[in-house]
Amino acid sequence: MSSVTQVSSYAKYLGLVRNLTNGQNKVDTLSEQLTTGKKSTDLNAYGAETQKLLALRAELTQRESYIQNINTASPRVKATDTVLNSLEKLATDWQSSNLMPFEPGPASVTSPFNSNPDALKLTVNSDKSTFTQNARYTVTSIPSKDGVNGSFDVTVTDGLGGKTTRTINLKTVPPSDGGGYNFKIDGGPGEGAVLNLSFDQLTAASSSTFNVSWPQANDMRDRVEGALRDIQQLLNEQFGDRYLFAGSRYGTEPVGDLLAQPQSTRVTLNGSMVNADDYFEVSIDGKPFGYQVQPGDPKTVTFVANTLNSLIQSANPKLPIIASAANGVISLISEDPSQKFDVQARVQNSMSIDNSMTAPTTTQAATLPAPAGTGLKQIDSFALTGDGVDIGDTYEINVVVGDPDDPFNRKYYSEHPDEPEDLPPYQQYTVRYTVTEKDYNNGVTDVSKVADMLRAEFSKTSPVPPVTIDPAGNGSTIQLTSNSTMDPNHPSRVQQFTTSVRAVNGQIDNTISVATLPSQADALTDLPYVDPPDLPFYDSEYMSNRKNSKAWDKAAVTIDDGQNLTYGVTSDDRAFQKLVAAFRMAHVAASNPGKYEEYITKSRELMAQAKDEVRSVHSKVASDLATLEEKKTAHTTASATVVERIAGIEGIDETEVAARLRTSMNALEAAYTVAGQRQKLSLLNYIA
Repeated sequence: MSSVTQVSSYAKYLGLVRNLTNGQNKVDTLSEQLTTGKKSTDLNAYGAETQKLLALRAELTQRESYIQNINTASPRVKATDTVLNSLEKLATDWQSSNLMPFEPGPASVTSPFNSNPDALKLTVNSDKSTFTQNARYTVTSIPSKDGVNGSFDVTVTDGLGGKTTRTINLKTVPPSDGGGYNFKIDGGPGEGAVLNLSFDQLTAASSSTFNVSWPQANDMRDRVEGALRDIQQLLNEQFGDRYLFAGSRYGTEPVGDLLAQPQSTRVTLNGSMVNADDYFEVSIDGKPFGYQVQPGDPKTVTFVANTLNSLIQSANPKLPIIASAANGVISLISEDPSQKFDVQARVQNSMSIDNSMTAPTTTQAATLPAPAGTGLKQIDSFALTGDGVDIGDTYEINVVVGDPDDPFNRKYYSEHPDEPEDLPPYQQYTVRYTVTEKDYNNGVTDVSKVADMLRAEFSKTSPVPPVTIDPAGNGSTIQLTSNSTMDPNHPSRVQQFTTSVRAVNGQIDNTISVATLPSQADALTDLPYVDPPDLPFYDSEYMSNRKNSKAWDKAAVTIDDGQNLTYGVTSDDRAFQKLVAAFRMAHVAASNPGKYEEYITKSRELMAQAKDEVRSVHSKVASDLATLEEKKTAHTTASATVVERIAGIEGIDETEVAARLRTSMNALEAAYTVAGQRQKLSLLNYIA
């Protein structure tokens, strides 16, 4: 083949390649247009409309950015709106008298538990008493330090730091307390309570306890605590990885204990007197502080309380509490309101001696006087037993003349009509002696000494019984002798008198009470404004950082050209502070029934204000939510218009492009077919 022919054939080959390439490019361009819906992705293809297209694209991007911002903010605002709905409903519901009654309801008083009814037995007259607190009252009796023998110093404690003592002797006419004896509590939150007590027995050292509570107020207190837990949970609401109400402290739970208050616990040593070897112990968070009363120590609860308080104050390491003592009461207050501590207490009382008296026996019967008889007088004998005695033990002798079932001897006279009606009427003579602290310290420590003291008390009896007692120094066995022999006018009456005795073991069994004081009212004073404001007490960072501007930060979002929206609420908002204050005041009212009406009135006032302020905050949030929705709608509508305008520039007629694509593909297919049939040679073939 000639070189000219070879060159001609090669030229045809190159032309075929160019035709195929152009056809393929045309098919590719039409396919891309059909796929993207645009005439071209190259801005140069739009000529004079390029700048207009760029401006439209920028506007669309901006509006999509605004919509994205709104989509990010709206769920948080909606969640805030939901929480505020719940808080506003709480404030509204709690103005109902069903949830927050106007009165605390009646007090419930348990029947007294009398540890030794033979020594001390009392009843509580609720109608004549004025109670102020949920309290466990302890009533103790010890021999009076200053009164006559038979008088007792009766101390009443409420376990909350309140105490009162008065001297009582049931032999005397009771004071004009309107029936019973009034005890007015002094000290502690229960101060001012008046307990009207009646004593069926008050003959030896002993104790009684009873409880006072307000079921209706206590139920309300539990409901308030539940409401505050709900508020705490709502203000700690999370949305995604953020706390809604934490300001810019996104990962910090903002609200702590809404009932936080320095814990104030009272340890009360009930009564007023202690014995040697009594052991008292107070444990704080498991660390014990104990003291055993020594023989030379003052035998008062004040001394023991002060000693225990000194041990607590000198603890190493130092306890995070403030301790003090007064009048037998130890006060423990936490330094950190968020920290609680556990207190336990116990008393190991020294061994007491169980004393008794033998049953009286008639060792000599009365006889008729001479010359008809021997003229003997009746002698009854009994003994006091025991190795020793305790302070507060009481010994009693009862001498009875006559028949209690026939007090005026009428039955006897009817049965003996021939005898003269000159018998004395029924009469009982009672003699008691109580071992006092003073006597004990002066040597009355055994039954022989007690017998002598009982003989001395017998001589003071008025009216004088018709018998005589043996003189002091005769030991623990006592003899009673009738003043006369048998009466010849009444020979059948051999028994001149009847004797009965008893020993009432007084037990100064000290007890110790531990009680955490009820919540106290917060000061309702307007704090001076500072920027940033101080954190409220319930903020989780209150103790470590009283000021934190991040706690007050609110989120901001750009929702349109030149328009920013600050949205959200912080947990420290004044509306929430007032709402918390209203519920805390309701808790104080329920915890202090004696001042219930005073505190519940304040709580209702605060609750009404809180409802209005929460509603105002809620209105702002609802307005923000409406603004976001309105702007989103506006941007969505505008974006649709921009999309249409962009489509007017970039858009294609899909039907036309599809038709052109089919034509081009058919032409390309035909070209490949022809090329396949005509050209079977490679470039090397042409060159060869």
